[in-house]
Amino acid sequence: MKLEQFRTLWGCLDLCDGELAHSPYHDFEELIPKLAQLGYDGIEVPFKMALHLGAEKVRALLNKHGMKMNCMIFTDNVVVPGAGILWGGPYPGFTAPTSGEEMAECLKERLSKLTADKADYDAADRELSAPEEKVVATHVKVFKEQVEQAYKLFGDRDKETSGVLTMVNSHSLKDNFPEKMAVKFFREVLAWEAEKGFTVCHETHRKRFLYSPWVTREFLLKYPDIRKSLKICADLSHWINVAETDCNDPVLCQAIELIVPNVYHTHCRVGYDHGPQVSDPRAPEWISYTEGHERWWDWIWQSQLLRGFSRTTMIAEHGPPSYQQTLPYSKTPTAHIWDVNHWIHLRRQVRYTHLFGSEHEGSKLVVSSTQGYEPETKVLEKPSTITAPFAISSAKRQRTA
Repeated sequence: MKLEQFRTLWGCLDLCDGELAHSPYHDFEELIPKLAQLGYDGIEVPFKMALHLGAEKVRALLNKHGMKMNCMIFTDNVVVPGAGILWGGPYPGFTAPTSGEEMAECLKERLSKLTADKADYDAADRELSAPEEKVVATHVKVFKEQVEQAYKLFGDRDKETSGVLTMVNSHSLKDNFPEKMAVKFFREVLAWEAEKGFTVCHETHRKRFLYSPWVTREFLLKYPDIRKSLKICADLSHWINVAETDCNDPVLCQAIELIVPNVYHTHCRVGYDHGPQVSDPRAPEWISYTEGHERWWDWIWQSQLLRGFSRTTMIAEHGPPSYQQTLPYSKTPTAHIWDVNHWIHLRRQVRYTHLFGSEHEGSKLVVSSTQGYEPETKVLEKPSTITAPFAISSAKRQRTA
């Protein structure tokens, strides 16, 4: 299994808050050669932003520097190509996303039924109303359009000589979706992904349906057909925030172990009890949280090896202001995000070699002029109170399925 490290463009370019993060680079053409020089294997970029930059230019520049890419898509809001405001658009051939007003109207009938005397909750969930069907259909259509075009424009790296696309990462649905609507969406898109041969990960992200460790746990246990097919992008910084706990919580660790056999891609950001991003994961007051997240990320690698992966991909995703904390009045960032993310990538490179030695190919990152491997982090042992055997046996079952 080879470790491939992709760099998020968030906070790196002026197009996506690079100025706020004090990024040393401003333009795509300037950034990509530098990332290649530092040893990155690829980039992760929102699909709509790639359209804005120009798909042909993006693909050509990545091929020139021997790099690959992941595309991020969204099923709602201004980051959908069928919407305007951000990064151009609406782009021809893409559907407008569901509005907040449409979603509220869609739920109106449900609220009316379930607040009445002698409301039958089970009956209300047996089938979707016409407005609910329409909202789900829009999310499905918005999803499929982006995935299909991402593979068409950038090419599957495993099937085309000049292809650069490794996978698509999806921010799927919203956290306000009733369970029955989510079931309809996931069953349809997962069957379609399998039919088309597309690799799509659905991210554990606040605001999205998989925002909570507890909601995700119960959803996957209740619907084993979805659990069997779902590919996940694990951003566990959101889950520690939603759970408002620390990395040693055995119930949170248990929920993470449940999804580990489904994880195909990892977003490595360090969250904490009260937010999805610590001020600086290198700082002494946050190192224990960094080490706790590293332990979770290690579990993912170990599971992927059991599942026979030929490569594993990740990004470090500490974001720029206002996602990042700033000093009052001056709005000065509390840390230099360019260096923070490079440090996370360097630490993962070291950890990969420590875990797997020379038997499996690590990444080839080098230190930058402003960030090296320090400070070092220590390896945490897995607590004995959690259900590690479940994750391992699930991974074996998935591998032989």
